Amino acid sequence: MPTRHLHLTRRGAVYYFRARLPRTLAHVLGQASLAVSLRTKEAAPARRMARRCSAALDRLEAMLLNAPSKFPPSKLQLRLVLEAMFNRILSEGEAKRDNDMEGGRYSANRKAAPNLPEDESEWTDEQYAAFWNWVDYHEEHPETEAEFREVDAKVNATNRIREDLDTALAALGLPMDRDTPQYEALARDATRVVARAYAIEAERWQGRYTSDQDIPSFVAQKYPLDSALLRTWTTRLNRDEAVFLSRTIDEVARDFARFRQEQGISPKTKSDDDLARRYFVDLVGNKQMQDLTPEDGQKFASQLLRVPRDYGKGLYRRMTPRQAIALADRLEQEITAADNDQQLIAVDSHRLTAADAQRKVERMRKKTANKHLTFFTSLWRSPLVPRSLRVMNPFEGTLYKKRLIDTETARRGTRVPFTQDELKTLFASAIWNGCRRPFHEEIAHQKRLTPWKYWCPLIALFSGLRREEVARLRKDDFDISNGVWLLRIQATYDRRLKSKAAIREVPVHSTLIALGLRDFVDGLSSKAPLFPGLRPTGAYKEYGEQLGKWFRTYRQTRGLYSPHTDFHSFRHSFVSGLRDAGVPVDLIALLVGHEYGGVTASVYGRQVSILQKRDAIEKLDLSGCLGMRSAEAETTPRTEALT
Repeated sequence: MPTRHLHLTRRGAVYYFRARLPRTLAHVLGQASLAVSLRTKEAAPARRMARRCSAALDRLEAMLLNAPSKFPPSKLQLRLVLEAMFNRILSEGEAKRDNDMEGGRYSANRKAAPNLPEDESEWTDEQYAAFWNWVDYHEEHPETEAEFREVDAKVNATNRIREDLDTALAALGLPMDRDTPQYEALARDATRVVARAYAIEAERWQGRYTSDQDIPSFVAQKYPLDSALLRTWTTRLNRDEAVFLSRTIDEVARDFARFRQEQGISPKTKSDDDLARRYFVDLVGNKQMQDLTPEDGQKFASQLLRVPRDYGKGLYRRMTPRQAIALADRLEQEITAADNDQQLIAVDSHRLTAADAQRKVERMRKKTANKHLTFFTSLWRSPLVPRSLRVMNPFEGTLYKKRLIDTETARRGTRVPFTQDELKTLFASAIWNGCRRPFHEEIAHQKRLTPWKYWCPLIALFSGLRREEVARLRKDDFDISNGVWLLRIQATYDRRLKSKAAIREVPVHSTLIALGLRDFVDGLSSKAPLFPGLRPTGAYKEYGEQLGKWFRTYRQTRGLYSPHTDFHSFRHSFVSGLRDAGVPVDLIALLVGHEYGGVTASVYGRQVSILQKRDAIEKLDLSGCLGMRSAEAETTPRTEALT
């Protein structure tokens, strides 16, 4: 209820100060009134505090009314002006080259002046026309404009640049009088920037595109992007921009992650986004947006390459990225001091051989680092960042080049298919040899056989399916078309595919049918998962994670562990086997769900019949590589089993 004192109200027993703001304050604060609790139930203290609040509002209004009407632009804003002028010239040049209907009007050297008589009175009409055409051509030629601008820059002539400079200042809403020394200094810098832009244009009309075609380096030195300037600039910006720069990188990254989830991303991408955010906060710090600099982006990119590849697992479980880096550094020191690969190394409570430790200290690859860097570069291009601030992206240029990634991949190696001997050894255990009918769930006089351990490697080998595609198979994924029993890989409400090309139909190889896969599938209830024993595990909650861990342990038991082979190597073996059998590459791409070629391959290639696919997949002959017995063999079952 209102009290006798102006601007003083009471809600229940507590007094509040509430006042309508003057227009000046309302415009600055972005609200029409102010209401604040005085946190007291006593009338006398409330009246004293209300009088202080009223006096403070009066003083603030007087300060705003007496403040100068114009503020000089900050150096950061002036840098935006110079960059806008530079980029406009290059963009207009690219547009002219795209619309050059004459096929390279300025791509050659400038034409020489026509050979005309010295006495102008002797010129014919055709000679007059040729002369003025040459004059127009000469004045429009990029090299001519570049020469004029270069002369302006050398003698500090700013008359030609003033109109363009005023236009760029007005576009950013920056008031600046021509008579001020600051304007004259900016005009001289703009003349140099524009001269450089036209020089680049002349080179590009000649077809020369190089990595050093950038804005002059003095711009970054004279107009730096340091945090102090950012804090100064926030006083010149509107409220949204100032609020954004005052937030922390952790808050903005969380909001961007939620924005991407609303756009529709996979659980794996969601987990990667959260990991990228935690990496930055731990390795660089939870800085305010106004304090971020390009040096922070470069530091983040370099620190990512120090994070162990196994971060979050095994030795590095429940560690922060910095703790994991410190542990990996200590392990490297112990490995260097070890006499041989089998010497035991003790770090903290962990004891392992030098050879095992060497695998644990492998660091993050550049390709993986790019995934985390892309999260932040995309953040700065998103609607969460005010448009006027997107030019300040501190992560610009941090992504590792493809050339460096390819070099690293070639040095470290990549996945390879299994050899024939490896396949024989893999399929020679009791998992595939332990019973007369391998699709049964029992091994005679031994442990129960788990169906997914038996079928998943075989299906991956003879169909080329990805690990997660195999682990998520259901009975209704199998169908018959034109008499061919096939697998239909398609996206569902609970199953995301890697790409559009992953939607496909794959005929079931006759070897799988002979081993009893069809009998196994027919024995399941409608829409039942083939392998209910697999559960979503790991950071990405994937069904194939459990399968991958078991297969790694199984290969170690069989003495076949290699860092260049894993469950995905079955897919490589499938592709290699089809290629060696003479199957066209575009048809292989259809079977494994890869993008291939242009419009012809991607559109018309999808019309390959299921019979053609069956004929292609039956060319894969890996039965000789299997160390397992046939389904009809009536031999004594082996008693060993790995479960």
